[in-house]
Amino acid sequence: MSFLAAAIFLLTQAPTTTASPADLVLVSARIWTGDPARPEASALAVRAGRVVAIGSDAEIAPLRGPKTVVVEGRGRRVVPGLNDSHLHVIRGGLNYNIWCTS
Repeated sequence: MSFLAAAIFLLTQAPTTTASPADLVLVSARIWTGDPARPEASALAVRAGRVVAIGSDAEIAPLRGPKTVVVEGRGRRVVPGLNDSHLHVIRGGLNYNIWCTS
């Protein structure tokens, strides 16, 4: 992993203590981080549609505000970023041709 990629990853993973509270906080979950040094966390904070911090419930607690939505994970697994973006163009094209001629 390049130095820049590692730096960006660490900045997005470290808990922050900014003045602005999170819009949403997920707690008591089993969050896969993708970081070999810390493969799992229990909480994360989201602000403006982006994950701004990930860590333990205690580390993320300061990011709660009066309007923060708190979601209880109940120990469930969270795996961010899975997206199956592959497709079979030829199969889709053949089906489209069949649908158009029916």
